[in-house]
Amino acid sequence: MIIRTARLEDARAIAAIHVRAWQSAYRGIIPSAFLDDLSIDQRENVWRQQLVRGDTTIFLAEENEQALGWAQVARSRDADAGSVTGELYAIHVAPEHWRHGVGQQLWREGAVHLSRSGFAEVTLWVLRDNAGACAFYRSNGFAVDVGIEKTLQLAGAELVEIRLRSRIGG
Repeated sequence: MIIRTARLEDARAIAAIHVRAWQSAYRGIIPSAFLDDLSIDQRENVWRQQLVRGDTTIFLAEENEQALGWAQVARSRDADAGSVTGELYAIHVAPEHWRHGVGQQLWREGAVHLSRSGFAEVTLWVLRDNAGACAFYRSNGFAVDVGIEKTLQLAGAELVEIRLRSRIGG
């Protein structure tokens, strides 16, 4: 497996993983009708724009030229973030590659990149009810930012996101 910086031509593979990972990870958390309506074509357009804009770094994990997963990192978007706070926007891995170390490798690459970019800590937002993701992040040194959460309305569901935080680098 190699981890590399994503390119514009990776937009479709990133979108396909994004949709499939959401449909698997969020089933039972986000309404099924919303998940079933997710479109790889629509997500591809979003990812093309992200890759062209270039204000975040997206890493792609691949093996034998097959995309396995991706991670997106940048400066924190939170209003209360200091200048040394980066953010892990997301890690998504194709469901058939879950629990094979792909997410771990992507996170390591993202953490090294953020550290080299001058960030000393990193935050991320995760759905409180996504037990698998919460366990993954805890196993990688993240802890809940107590009392920092936001409620989202999505497809008629009320979803709570919690913020996690970790130190990175030296």
